Amino acid sequence: MLARTAPGTFRGRMSTQEFYIRSENDTEARGPFTQDQLASLVEAAQVSPDTLYYDAAVEQWVSVNSNADLMAFLFPEKRKLRVRAKDDVTTLNVQNPNDVPIRVEDMLAAAEGKTVDTMGRGDPKLAAARVTGVARYCLILMFLLSAFGALAGPLPDNAAESGLFLMFDPIGRWKEIVANPYVLFGLADVGFAIVLLLGATSCYPLARFRALLALGFFGVFCFLNGDYGLLGTLAAGSVGIYLATISITWSPLIPAAVLGLGGLAGFAYLRVFL
Repeated sequence: MLARTAPGTFRGRMSTQEFYIRSENDTEARGPFTQDQLASLVEAAQVSPDTLYYDAAVEQWVSVNSNADLMAFLFPEKRKLRVRAKDDVTTLNVQNPNDVPIRVEDMLAAAEGKTVDTMGRGDPKLAAARVTGVARYCLILMFLLSAFGALAGPLPDNAAESGLFLMFDPIGRWKEIVANPYVLFGLADVGFAIVLLLGATSCYPLARFRALLALGFFGVFCFLNGDYGLLGTLAAGSVGIYLATISITWSPLIPAAVLGLGGLAGFAYLRVFL
């Protein structure tokens, strides 16, 4: 039987104690039970703090809740988890009555750098793609102007004929075509324009080589003939073609377009109308 002793002694001897229990309305007791069995009965809801057990020290039935040590063993207090209050944290998720709702259109415009706050902060790859797209169309116009000036203008050895006239009989007059650099460069420029219209920008290295070759060849030719006006337009056009093929930002493309289109338009004018 369970005897009342000092709390420390009770805890030390509890494992050897036997308990007889009954409810207040029962006439028959159950037991004996060990402490572990009592704990199992507590989990099965068959023992409560009001359950009676026989106390041999006083030789009477007393409730479990009258023994503090037994209560502490069978019904230990569960520590409550508490969240420690934190200091005030500044947050951006504060609703302001003056805030304007964010729309999907605004988010897309911000991603593309079209808003006041994101202007100039768009995707650099997307911006470079726009620049190279404009550069391609500028190059197409440059090559078409150059081809028109080279083929429609009179040939150096026969002022009455032009490259276009020779192209009507390419087989019969192929020697004259090959012998005239204007016709060769004009045909090459037509080919560059067609390739660029098809979107093949892989020809840019070859286009740069063509620009430098034309500048060197026709530069010497015009200089020796004293045609400095034609030399200036060819130089501007060649520089414009070269810069347009390497431009990925607007700062070099704008002067490249001005030089290329302006120079080659002047070249075509001087060749055809003067």
